[in-house]
Amino acid sequence: MSENSQKESPKEFKLSPSTLRWVYVGLALSSTFVIAISFFSGVTLSDFAAFGLLPFVVAGALSSLRLLVQVLRYRVTVFGLSGVPRSNFKDLTIVRVGSEFVSLTTPSLIGGVVVRAAWLAQRGVDSGRAFWIAYFEVLLDVYVGSAFALAASVYAFSKGATIIGSTIAAIVIFQLALYTTIFLIPALRGIHAFPKFFFKISQYFVGGNKSKILEEKVNRASRTFSLSARSILRHDALPIVLKALALTLVDALLLGLSLWIILTRSGLNTISLPLAAVVSFGVSTIAFLPISIGGSGVAEFAMHTYLSDVMGFASWASVIIWRIVSFQLLLIPTGIAFIVLLRKVTRQKPADTDTLSEASVQAENQEELEKSIQRTNASDDATHR
Repeated sequence: MSENSQKESPKEFKLSPSTLRWVYVGLALSSTFVIAISFFSGVTLSDFAAFGLLPFVVAGALSSLRLLVQVLRYRVTVFGLSGVPRSNFKDLTIVRVGSEFVSLTTPSLIGGVVVRAAWLAQRGVDSGRAFWIAYFEVLLDVYVGSAFALAASVYAFSKGATIIGSTIAAIVIFQLALYTTIFLIPALRGIHAFPKFFFKISQYFVGGNKSKILEEKVNRASRTFSLSARSILRHDALPIVLKALALTLVDALLLGLSLWIILTRSGLNTISLPLAAVVSFGVSTIAFLPISIGGSGVAEFAMHTYLSDVMGFASWASVIIWRIVSFQLLLIPTGIAFIVLLRKVTRQKPADTDTLSEASVQAENQEELEKSIQRTNASDDATHR
């Protein structure tokens, strides 16, 4: 790592105009879908009144409590993997909850990942490591969610619902293969440099000098991402992984408990809490496909299909209530945090000496990490010989 890169101040944290456009469009479309499905399925206000205010509030509180669990998990991963001094818990909470608003209102989870990674980079974390920390959270969600979703698929097959069972299984297998590949290749083999072919093409669009700068930044970030991915396989990282995994399981329990309250209140008394968690993740796996904004439309029809085909329980009212509790309601706290985050971005000042010192700490940690990985590689090569 060069001396210039060590002294380079972190970039100002910004949200791109395209991200903001997706957020605004997603917010409008997700609400429109819920209203339209309610209208065409015949759900009326009397259905909501029959459900009751107290069960709705309890289910909503459990769903909202997931945000706190996600904040705690983000705190564990940031402080455990970033190597920078501990940040203000209030700022960390605003960024984590605000980024969730971006994830809920864009076609993919990558929007929230980019926001969290950008904030970490602004705090002095190398961009490659910052993206790995944000990606690590998604990886935990994918692995835990896939375990529950596979159980949902098996349960669907046992009830003769082969179409919905096959759909869930196919999506889970694809997700596991994709996310594991993105994790294991950098961790085991490393990505030292991207093919120069990509940057030769970029010269025609941004020019030779900018293309060379882009190549240096991308390769530096990819090396740091690889080193950070490999570091999670070390023995001393196990406590961080276990803590984050435990919080992910708590998040899954809250998701299932919220659905269990809704379904039992709606008349499905045969469903258990573990089965409710299984159903939640089976449906969420389909909804996570980046074919609609925030899973709008897909989530509602997937839940109705699973309940009717697998459990013989056809109730659009419970589906709409579940969608409001698990999605629409979360837009309120996450949206408020997102607005606060935007205000902080617009008022942000250039990096001060404290931020620069954090960058220095990160540079030193990065050098130590690289030396450790190099020693490990040398040991592995000697063993193979």
